[in-house]
Amino acid sequence: MKLWAHPYFLQFCVPLIAVAISIFLRYVTRNDSYKDFKKEDLAVGLDLSVSALLIFIVASSTFLQSLSNSPTDAELLAKTAGVPWILSVFILGIWGISTLVRKLGWVSDDKLHVFWGIVVPDVFGLLVLLFVVNWIT
Repeated sequence: MKLWAHPYFLQFCVPLIAVAISIFLRYVTRNDSYKDFKKEDLAVGLDLSVSALLIFIVASSTFLQSLSNSPTDAELLAKTAGVPWILSVFILGIWGISTLVRKLGWVSDDKLHVFWGIVVPDVFGLLVLLFVVNWIT
């Protein structure tokens, strides 16, 4: 039972499970004439990065609330000092990846390029999620 309450499970596995469920729902709700699984269903990198951004914002607000209770805690001060910079990099990174997908990621109107449209955003989303989990703990 401790596994379910472990921070790594809550902050890393839960978003991955949510993304897996969204891939499954995307597949099963598709029109029957387009029933086949498509490689585009695996393009979940931006979903992961937005989930990581939301986790980061919630954790940051929790740390800032803890800082208001003990304003001299050096560890909390050091952790919260970088929050605006990390948020800025987050937003620029998501914007950059979405621009990269828009410019280089499409082969045709409904087909994604495997590397630029799927692999690069997925790796970015996974790395960002790993960063946030490590930053929180």
